[in-house]
Parts: sequence; structure tokens; C-alpha cells
Amino acid sequence: MNRDNTSADPGITIAEWFEKGVQNFKKPDGLAAVNAFTRVIDLDPAYRHPDGDNAYFYLGKIMEVEGNIENALVMYSRALSIDPWDEESLIGRGSCYTVLNRAEEAIADFKQVLAIDAVHRRVPTGDIYYVIGENFRKDRNWPKALKWGRKALDEMPRNDRFKQLVDEASSRIKN
Repeated sequence: MNRDNTSADPGITIAEWFEKGVQNFKKPDGLAAVNAFTRVIDLDPAYRHPDGDNAYFYLGKIMEVEGNIENALVMYSRALSIDPWDEESLIGRGSCYTVLNRAEEAIADFKQVLAIDAVHRRVPTGDIYYVIGENFRKDRNWPKALKWGRKALDEMPRNDRFKQLVDEASSRIKN
């Protein structure tokens, strides 16, 4: 049997199952997407689409959107076991850690995103600085929130969210 085909449906390759998952994800039809991505994982847990994505990332995203944050963390972590530099999985996992008030872990993931060469990174540097600053704000570490907020503001001086972070951290340090 060709490893790229399923025994249940030998006419459908892993790549086609993956594409079905992506199409259903975009519809959005979460249940059909989960079924397709689960089929991909059953066939080859380490499968990566030519664009670098893997089924675990999409399952993590679906679970995150549905509010199943703990399981989303597991899926993003599995995606990162396939590609430790997957920007979207790092951001997804970091966001889940943020929601769970696990700032130290969130910051570590966001800093790893910063370590990706800016030429290859999709997310603007200022946005990453901001989410790091926000995690320090949530942790009430005002000096570090201010530091990262200022870095974000240096990248995008007109961004109101970045200004609010800097203003709040500055006022908390003064008081």
C-alpha cells in the first residue's frame, strides 16, 4: 500500500485530506475539518504540507476558537514538536498561555517568534513586543511592561493600544 493513501479510501492522499481540512477550516466547518486533520494524523503524525503547516496547528486553532484552551495547548505543542520554529503555532500557544495567565511561558513563546528572522516572520515586530508587554502588564511587572510597550511604540508610534500600555505602565511606576 502507498503510505500516501488511506486503506479506507485509497483514492485520497494525505495531501488531499490535508487540503480538505484546510477548506473546511476556512468555511468554517469545524467538525469536517477536525475529521480531515485527524485522518492526516492517523496516516502520518509528522506530515507537513509543502507550505510548512501541519494538522496539529489547525486542530489547535479550532480548539482555541472553541474555548478549549488546554487541548489547544496540547495541539500547538505537538505542532511545535514537528517544527519548533512554526510562527503560527508559537503565537497560538503563547496566546493560550496568556489566556491561562501563564505569562512566563507565553513570553518565552513570543520571544522565540522574535528570534525568527524578520524577513521570514509574518507578524510585525511591534505586535510581538506588545503581546510580551501585555503579559508583563497582566503579571503587574510594570517596569518590563513599560520596556516592551516602548519597544512596540517605537515600531508603530501611532498605535493606540501600544500607547495605552505605555501610559498605564508609566502611571503605575509613578504611583
